[in-house]
Amino acid sequence: MPERSALYRRYRPQTFAAIVGQEHVTRTLRNAIASGQVSHAYLLSGSRGIGKTTIARLIAKAVNCPKAKDGEPCDKCESCVAIREGRFLDLIEIDAASNRGIDEMRDLREKVRFAPSLGQYKVYVIDEAHQLTSEAFNALLKTLEEPPPHAIFVLATTEAGKIPGTIVSRTQRFDLRRIPYAGMVKQLAAICEQEKLKCEPAALEAIARHAQGSLRDAESILDMVATFSDGSVKIKDVDELLGVSEWEETGALFDAFAANDGAAGVRLVGRLVDEGRDLRLFVRRAFDHMRALVLLQSTGKPPETASEGVAAKLKEQAPKFTLERLARIAKRLLETEQQLRVSEGTPLPLELAILDLVTSTSATSPSGQPTAPQPTRTSSAAASSRPASTAPTPMRSSTRAETVPRAESRVAATRLDSRGATATETRKDASPVIDLAARRAAASLAIEDVRKAWAELVAEAKAQSLGKAAHLVDAEPTAIEGSTIVIGFATDFARAFWQDRLRTELERGLSERLSVAVRVRCVVQPLPAGAPEAQDDPMHRAALEIFRRPDRIMEIE
Repeated sequence: MPERSALYRRYRPQTFAAIVGQEHVTRTLRNAIASGQVSHAYLLSGSRGIGKTTIARLIAKAVNCPKAKDGEPCDKCESCVAIREGRFLDLIEIDAASNRGIDEMRDLREKVRFAPSLGQYKVYVIDEAHQLTSEAFNALLKTLEEPPPHAIFVLATTEAGKIPGTIVSRTQRFDLRRIPYAGMVKQLAAICEQEKLKCEPAALEAIARHAQGSLRDAESILDMVATFSDGSVKIKDVDELLGVSEWEETGALFDAFAANDGAAGVRLVGRLVDEGRDLRLFVRRAFDHMRALVLLQSTGKPPETASEGVAAKLKEQAPKFTLERLARIAKRLLETEQQLRVSEGTPLPLELAILDLVTSTSATSPSGQPTAPQPTRTSSAAASSRPASTAPTPMRSSTRAETVPRAESRVAATRLDSRGATATETRKDASPVIDLAARRAAASLAIEDVRKAWAELVAEAKAQSLGKAAHLVDAEPTAIEGSTIVIGFATDFARAFWQDRLRTELERGLSERLSVAVRVRCVVQPLPAGAPEAQDDPMHRAALEIFRRPDRIMEIE
C-alpha cells in the first residue's frame, strides 16, 4: 500500500503566490529578491501553523532559482525540485529546540565560510530560535554582524520577545498574522475539491473556527475528519470527533446570563460534562460569543464567522447586555479558564463563575437598573417539597434592590395574600412609612423561624454545591437586629466570602422562605465548646475533602 503523506505536507505552498494571508510579507520579499536587495538575515515571528518555515524555504528557493521571475521561483528547475524534496545541500535547517547550545553555533560559524555546493546562496533556517541559550546567541551574533556574502540566515520563532535586541537589530523582522477565517475556509474548500472529498460548508467553517488562525492545524483537522468519516466532511462528524462547543451552547449560556438564571447555566455545564465535552474549550468559545456581542453593539454588524442563524441570535441578545457587564463576564471567564486548567477535571470553577455572574450586585440591565433574578427550578422544587403548613410561597418582588444605596432603596415588607400575590410592591423610592412597615414586619420574626428557614436554605445549598455547603453548615443565625439577620460563621474566610460576594444570595433565600424582605450581616462566631462537629455530616466531609487544600480553596474565590 503506497504511503500517503499528511494533507498539510502535500499542500505546503511552493511559491509566494500560494501563501495564504501573509501578503504583506510575500510582496516585500518578492520585490527585494527581484531587485537584488536581499538581506543577509530575516526574523519571521508569529504563532504556529501560519507559514514561517514555508516562507523560509521559499526564500531559499527564490534566491537560488536561475529562472526566478519577479522574485517568484519557477518550482521546476533542479534547485527548486531539490528544495521541495528536501535534498538541497545549501539549505540547512536547524532545530533550535534540540541544537540550542554554544557548540552548535560554533560549528555553524566554522561551516558558514565554505562556498555553496549547488546554488548561489547558503541559507540557514533556525527554527524556534528563541530556545537558543544566551551563549549560543552571543556566538551567533558575530556571524550576523559580518556574514559572508553567500550566506543568508532566517530565524523563525513563536516568541519574538525572547530574541535578544542585539540579534533583532541585525535582521529584517516580519510579524506574520493569523490566517483570516475567510481565507482558511477557501483554502480548505480548494483542498477538498482536489482530494474529491464531499464536504459541508458548515463543517469547513467549524474546522476554521476551531483552528483559530492556524492553517496547518485546520489542514490536519480536515485530514483527520476525512479519515474518520470515510471520505466525506460533515458537521456532525466534526462535532463528534472534536467535541467542539458551538454557538448553540454558548448562546444558551448567555441566555442564562441575560435572564439571571443560574440553574439553567449549571444544567448546561452538567450536560456538557455528561457528554465528555472540554470545558476549557467551551469557555474559550464563550469568549468568542462575548466578543461577537461587543462587536455587534459597537459596529452594528455581527462578525463574519457568524452564520445567519447565529447573527440572528446575537442581535436578539445584544440589547440585554451593557458593555460594562460584558467586560465583567469576560474577566470572570478568564479567571475560570485558568482555574479549569488546574482543577483536575471538576466543573465547579465554571459553575461558581456562572452563579457569581447571575447573583452579583454589579450585574445590571442595559437601562442601568438592577435586574431581577428569575426563580430557579431548584428553588421551586425545594419549596414544593416542604410541608404545606410551613412552605412559604416564593416572592415575586426583586431582592436585587440591594444594588442601590441604602438611603434610597429601603425594601417594603412583602406579605402574600391567600392567592400568592404581593400585598405591597417593592419600589426604589419607598417612603419612610413603608420602610417602617418593613422594620415592624421583620421585628415580628422569631429566631426559631429564622433558623428553620436557614436549615432549608442549607439543605438546598447541599444539593447545588459542595463548596457552598462546606461554609454554610458551620454557620447559623445568631440574632435579629431590626430587619437584619446576623449570621455567625466559624471562620473569617467564610464570613468574608459570603459577606463580600454572595450576601445577596443569602438575603434572597431567607426573604423567600420568611415571606418578608430581610437583610443579612455576616460575622465571625466560632462554634461553642462541646458543640457537635459539622464534619459528622457526610456531605460536609466530602466538601472538606475537596476544598481543604489551599490550591482548591482559591477556586471558590
